[in-house]
Amino acid sequence: MTKSIFLLLMPVIFGGAASAQTTPPVQPYGKVDQADLELKQCDFEKDANAEILFDYGVMDGKAGLPVGRHTRIKVFNEFGKGYGNVELEYYSYMGDIGIADVKAETINFENGKLEITPLDKKDIYNQRIDKWHSIIKFAMPNVKAGSIIDLTYRQFIPAVWQFQHFIPTRYSEVELNITGNPNFKTIPYVKQSYVKSKGETVDPYQIRAMANIHSMPDEPYIGSRLGNLQRIEFIGIDTRVSTWAKIGEVLMKANDFGYDLDRNLSGESGIIVKAKTFKSADEKIAFIFDTVKNRMKWDGNLNFYTIDGTVRSWDKMTGNSTEINMMLYHLLKKAGIKSSLVMVSTKKKGKINPANASIYAFNTTVIYIPIDSTKSYVLDATNKHALYTTMPVEIMNSFGLNIDPHDALSINYSDNLKAYNVIFIADNEPAMQSIFLNAEIKSEGKMEGHAEMTSSKYNKVNALQLYDTYRDKKKYLDTFKNFDNNLKILSFKRENADVDSLPLVQKVDFSLDLAGSDANYIYVNTPFFNVFGKNPFIGEERFSDIDFGYLNNYSVYAVYKLPTGFKTDALPKTMTLVMPDKSAIFKRTVAEDNGTVLIKYVVIRNKSLYLKEDYPDIREFYKKMYELLNEQIVLKKS
Repeated sequence: MTKSIFLLLMPVIFGGAASAQTTPPVQPYGKVDQADLELKQCDFEKDANAEILFDYGVMDGKAGLPVGRHTRIKVFNEFGKGYGNVELEYYSYMGDIGIADVKAETINFENGKLEITPLDKKDIYNQRIDKWHSIIKFAMPNVKAGSIIDLTYRQFIPAVWQFQHFIPTRYSEVELNITGNPNFKTIPYVKQSYVKSKGETVDPYQIRAMANIHSMPDEPYIGSRLGNLQRIEFIGIDTRVSTWAKIGEVLMKANDFGYDLDRNLSGESGIIVKAKTFKSADEKIAFIFDTVKNRMKWDGNLNFYTIDGTVRSWDKMTGNSTEINMMLYHLLKKAGIKSSLVMVSTKKKGKINPANASIYAFNTTVIYIPIDSTKSYVLDATNKHALYTTMPVEIMNSFGLNIDPHDALSINYSDNLKAYNVIFIADNEPAMQSIFLNAEIKSEGKMEGHAEMTSSKYNKVNALQLYDTYRDKKKYLDTFKNFDNNLKILSFKRENADVDSLPLVQKVDFSLDLAGSDANYIYVNTPFFNVFGKNPFIGEERFSDIDFGYLNNYSVYAVYKLPTGFKTDALPKTMTLVMPDKSAIFKRTVAEDNGTVLIKYVVIRNKSLYLKEDYPDIREFYKKMYELLNEQIVLKKS
């Protein structure tokens, strides 16, 4: 996959060296130190394919285009060449200034001579992403192993300065000079110490610099990548939308948001009449949710505003994420179900910081339905496999701006706290995954039996999505049996796939060749059917927090009938593992009775968020758990 250096940072006025080192942290554009030309690898991350030598920005509130930036990248090998593909995203709403004065060149040092290849401005492309965002893209010329990429530009003030990126950063510095804005302040999210720090977080003049910043790799269960990066966020930059209440009011008055909420949809009267025939609120919600998600095709666009509008999108049966969920809100309201809109950001874009009001933070809208003091639903009808009882995983464990249109559109506009409030989206009810297996082990080293897997909530959604992705039942079953060619599925049946309120049940008859077995010994691996998958935590280090998204409980109950003429030679022992904070428990119960072996596995995970500082405990727990899962039943001919 082609890599690019993706920078959502700030404009720049360039300065000189920031400290007296042999190789200055920052140098003027085009002036390159000989040591950097000859540099072969990153000093503090030896296996890096490329390194940001320095990243330097100045935010000057007195300048017309207030931020300037200078970034220099060293490419170490062929794998690092992709970082010459540059993408610079910026905010482009209401005519806001984007990116200007782009200047870049590739510097190579070959046969004792400098070879400088400047970027041709004709190769710079400006592309509109959506109403709020645009992107500048270009490919640097003549990039090869050993190249240095030098890049400068000016950009409108963003909401964050990232010290950390996909590749390591030797030095990163941002200088802030903001006057005349009493709302402005900075919020740091950093783990390591600054090498330079001037001013307090609320001062108009601040400098922050860090050195030797490790790259942030993509890790299992990273959740929000942006939320894990070392960075500084800026508050109070745009006073037009500097509070959540102001943002809510702007949205409710907008033609592409508030105006679209109460527009009648063709044929809606029949839907409402049908919905009101159901007695319970859950039945009404389920019916309307299924009606919208089955009628509407999501066009793949995550937007927090409408483009074609709800009426036209409804008639086309295609819409963006907000158009589809606004239809859902409209029909729920007509059916008498109290609900509200929640402006959210998916984890890929980055979690919303409740202390930093920003209209740029959102990328979609979902629907919130309070049931009682302990129960609520969060609905997203863009996913064909979503259940009304299951919150969207992409926004779990994050904040959203809740907008109650009834209060927002009332005469009393001053009651902002009632109409607009930030809520935390989380599900405290665990998903369940269970298997009951009844099998007979044959003396020739085979096993035949029946298995029944029951999946609720997110496990059901995942199974439905996987089944639909493969479409070919055989290919799906290959994943179901973890691509084990020794395991053959003789029959397969699904139940409750189309009933949101019931768990998915998958039933199979199977046969299995027990690998390694011979006339004297039979080896049985338990469990199988890809219940637990592979251990995701094998790395020695962890650079991001762990976000499982939701709570999950597993159970496997297996009964094995032993073959005549064989007895157990080795049997796993009953065992319990518990995390130090008791947030995860693994139990294995083993018994043998009258020619039958019974094994029960239970895994309970009652916590979905862990800090990276917790990683040693998690890694050790998973390591021991998978060692226990890999223990075999060994049978010996008697």
